[in-house]
Amino acid sequence: MLMLPALAAAQAAHAGQSAAASQAPPQGPQTTPLPARVYHSSAIPYKGDEKKKARRFFYGPEQTGYNLEMHETVLGPGVETHPPHTHAHQEIIILIEGTVQVSMDGRTDTVEAGSVIFYHPDKPHNLRNTGTTPARYYVVELRGRNA
Repeated sequence: MLMLPALAAAQAAHAGQSAAASQAPPQGPQTTPLPARVYHSSAIPYKGDEKKKARRFFYGPEQTGYNLEMHETVLGPGVETHPPHTHAHQEIIILIEGTVQVSMDGRTDTVEAGSVIFYHPDKPHNLRNTGTTPARYYVVELRGRNA
């Protein structure tokens, strides 16, 4: 009889873990319209290490078919996102913590926490953490419609 309460408690804990795991958004891109929902920070794990880690909140079409992506990145001191690159969509970056140097179409600028960066499509860009603490930022990618 003593085993039944322990078994019930273990099953309840497992059910709670399964429910939390089911709250994590798909890592996409998904093909159905993004649902209206809350994307809880605690349900979305980071991938990577202390030099660079990231997590995706969502990636897929909104109700009219326009594709959006939202992710967060944390860069360690001195770390660059990647070499300058281009892509066919616009990108908005909201710097939450730290200081970064932004390279945008051949120009550079130092950006402090609380600032917003807007990248045009097809223009070379990247950023590098120039501070002594991690830089954390959110990225909204306006990916457009599939052709």
